[in-house]
Formats: sequence, C-alpha cells, structure tokens
Amino acid sequence: NMRTHVHAPYSQGKHGLACDGVELAPIVQDVGTPVFIYSASAIRDAYRSIDAAFADYPHAIHYALKANSTLALLRLLRELGSRADCNSGGEIHVAFRAGFTPADVVFTGVGKTQDELEFAVGQDVGTINAESPGELDRIAAVAVAAGRTARVALRVNPDIDAKTHANISTGMRINKFGVALEEARGIYRDRRDVKGLRFVGVHVHIGSQITSAQPLQRAAEALVSIATELRDDGVELEHVDLGGGLGIPYEGQP
Repeated sequence: NMRTHVHAPYSQGKHGLACDGVELAPIVQDVGTPVFIYSASAIRDAYRSIDAAFADYPHAIHYALKANSTLALLRLLRELGSRADCNSGGEIHVAFRAGFTPADVVFTGVGKTQDELEFAVGQDVGTINAESPGELDRIAAVAVAAGRTARVALRVNPDIDAKTHANISTGMRINKFGVALEEARGIYRDRRDVKGLRFVGVHVHIGSQITSAQPLQRAAEALVSIATELRDDGVELEHVDLGGGLGIPYEGQP
C-alpha cells in the first residue's frame, strides 16, 4: 500500500523516480511509506527568487508555518534568512524548535486565545497582528498584567479583490477580516498612548493562491497610504506587513 509524495521537480532516474538527481527508491526502502520527500534546491530557489526581487530595499520574508511546519523545511528556510509567520501558539513553539528567535516571529491569525496571547507577550515576539480594536485591548491587558509592552500591528481590510477563489479571499469588505481601512487611523490614534502597547506596523492579508501581482500592488499602496497618515499623526511605524499567499501551479502549469 505504497503512497509516496514528492514535492519537487522530479525525473526518471536509472532505478526509478528521482528528485534533484537523488534516487527515491532507497529512501522509500529505508523509511517506508507513506513518505513525503521535499527538494531543498527547489525551496532555496523559490526563497532566493522572492528575496532577490526586493533587491537592496530593506525587507524581511516571513514564512507561514500554516503552509508546512516540517522541522527540516523550517530549519532550511531559517538558514536562508527567513523569519516566521505563526497562526497559533503551537506554531510559535514549533518555530522555536526550528531555531527561530522570538524577534523572528509575527503572530497573526484570527481567534487567538487568552493562553496564546499570554504566551506570545511573555516571549516578546516580534509583532502581534491584531484583528480588531477589541483584540488590541486584550493584548494591552495581558501585557500590563505581565509587566511588558507588546509590539503590535493592526490588520486593515483594504477591500481589494485578490482575484482568487471566493472561499480563500480575505481582503474584501464582505470577508470581515481586520478593520476597514478608513477606520484604522482613528484606532491607532485613540490607542497610541495605551499602556502595554507599542505600534510597530500595519498589516494586510488579502487571500491565498494569488496569481497576479496587481492585487498585491494595490494592497501595498493602501498600506503606504495609511502608514504615511500615521506618521503624520506621530505614530512612527517600523514596517508594513504585506500578506497573502503566492499562487502555486498545482496542475503543472508555469
């Protein structure tokens, strides 16, 4: 009952299926099946192509553990210079096991529990992306109770259609993720001096399986706009967080 999953460019070797020139049969014989086999060179190429696209512009790439949290893969990405995007307290623990530091971690996602917020604040993670004013208030309460200051960013909803499947679209007003772009400035202004919070960024995530750069460009423009307004209000942010899943050619098309 053999099931072998290969995640890489693969070819037919002398003795069967091969990945990056490595025969897969000996791996299967050694570890059994089912087994997932990943290509380190494909991962390196993908990461480096994204990294190179930013050239010398200051940037950081945060890999989303929700995509695949295999430790070997995470360690490879960390060695390449990646940081981590975590959607749960469990994913933060996994990121630490893979060698990422708290400063490398962005804690994002909806429905964060009290325990998860206490853990993230206690570990002093790089940024907590809040979904709402109410979550900002909960983070502040956790931070004050712990005698800490949490580094936070607010997720804004730019009402942008990512041209992806409706069920994985997150950046339109009807999706109810984050706060409306026009409300964000007031939320930052009203909570700028709240004890326990330090605003370091502004965040957007418009969906997954995005196959065109145009929606991401529009989202980036919206982020720059609100960041500029916040700067004028005296809120000096460290970063803008442009989120979304780049499309994968599942059917073998480039």
